[in-house]
Amino acid sequence: MSRVTDVLVAFDTESILQKYANPSRRPDSPTLIDFRYVYMITNQDNVINGQAGGELDLKAQVGDLIRWRETSLSLGFEKSVIFYRFIGNVGNELISTPTPRKAEASFAHPNPSNPSVPTCQKIANYYWSSETLAIGRVTYHFNFMVVDRNCSALGYFSWDPFISIHN
Repeated sequence: MSRVTDVLVAFDTESILQKYANPSRRPDSPTLIDFRYVYMITNQDNVINGQAGGELDLKAQVGDLIRWRETSLSLGFEKSVIFYRFIGNVGNELISTPTPRKAEASFAHPNPSNPSVPTCQKIANYYWSSETLAIGRVTYHFNFMVVDRNCSALGYFSWDPFISIHN
């Protein structure tokens, strides 16, 4: 039976911007970053190695769906992170090309006047989605931008996690 694996990708934007003080300003040539500034998290049952690190090795079976969601450690309050491109191993089509998706979702948040009863609102939920297609191990690249409070891109970056697909 196919399953869905959600992956939360949190970026340490402050450290990235300090370490890479002159990042690429061109989306077509992003600055490759060290994986130490990325924290990928998924259900423990989906992990081969690297939970909460920048080199999360997921286990998946052919036909599974993987959904990635990106954020900054401030959850977008100071800086935001937005994936804008996926690059897979050419000629090694182990996963379908991830595509950005938008879905309406209910979002619960604290209610200051009554903390034990949350407030709920409908919001647009964004994620990147891919299907596993063949057995093997694939390294892929996500390109992302770091954006300030005014929605201006501060730099374009890339990093390269991997997935193991088995039966």
